[in-house]
Amino acid sequence: METIKQLEARLLFETKQSNAFRFKRNEARSIKEQKAWQTLIDLADQSKKELRTKIEIMKAGLKKPSVRGLKTVCTRVVKATGLKVDGTLKKGYKYIKGGKVVKVAQPKKPVKKRVVKRVAKAKTPKKKIVRKRRVRRAA
Repeated sequence: METIKQLEARLLFETKQSNAFRFKRNEARSIKEQKAWQTLIDLADQSKKELRTKIEIMKAGLKKPSVRGLKTVCTRVVKATGLKVDGTLKKGYKYIKGGKVVKVAQPKKPVKKRVVKRVAKAKTPKKKIVRKRRVRRAA
């Protein structure tokens, strides 16, 4: 029995060979030659399909069985929206009485208001007005 690596190597070889057949088919001068190369291409494609299915079957056998969590999924009792594939809760969901799943309302964080700092305008110094004093003369 062949291993997956050997099958993949054969698949790669078949792909290269069918590509070479395509190249030769395009260079063929007569219609008979083109048809002959086309039949070889078809055979190579058919064997590639068979190899791919063998590889997929072998890889499927190597996969680990899916593990379910401690809480199994029961479609009659539990809503599937809050559960992952393995049966565990998604983030933001919780169980309540009766086995129902409810979305948890997250408390809103207080929004800090941005305070715009106002730049104080430099005050221009006022001109001091000096009053002239009347001088009283003695008569």
